[in-house]
Amino acid sequence: MRRAALPLLMMLAQPALADGGRVDEILAEAEAECARIDAGGIQIQDGAVTSADLDGDGLSDDAVVDFSNIFCDYNMSHWHGSGGAPLHFVIDDARSQSWWGFNWIAVDFEDMRVILLARHGSVCDNYGASPCVQALVPTVDGFQVVRMPESEEEAG
Repeated sequence: MRRAALPLLMMLAQPALADGGRVDEILAEAEAECARIDAGGIQIQDGAVTSADLDGDGLSDDAVVDFSNIFCDYNMSHWHGSGGAPLHFVIDDARSQSWWGFNWIAVDFEDMRVILLARHGSVCDNYGASPCVQALVPTVDGFQVVRMPESEEEAG
């Protein structure tokens, strides 16, 4: 799907999100990146933008921009590799952070929303194909993330 169809895709993929917000900025930055590296236009496929409740407020007014479904015309591997692709977690279409990964799911743990993100094994200090999951907790200031996967026994 080419950029010309982007407004229609945005209306279909995320009806609760406002035009001109963070999701649009991320997609515009991606389109500019394709042009900057002389890789043609941008292709946005189904699944590129998913509405979700990432912050646990009960509303699906957040979004995930999944670059495993976004490509440059003449460089299909630009955002894709053994570590997955960039995933931008957008809260209220206003703020976002991104990580490279594969799959994600938002779950409730006690009284907080937690995003579980499948990552490259090296993030868990292992080899690339080993299982690795990182937990992200949305906050008003960003996301809380454990920086080093270390047990108490290893720390002491």
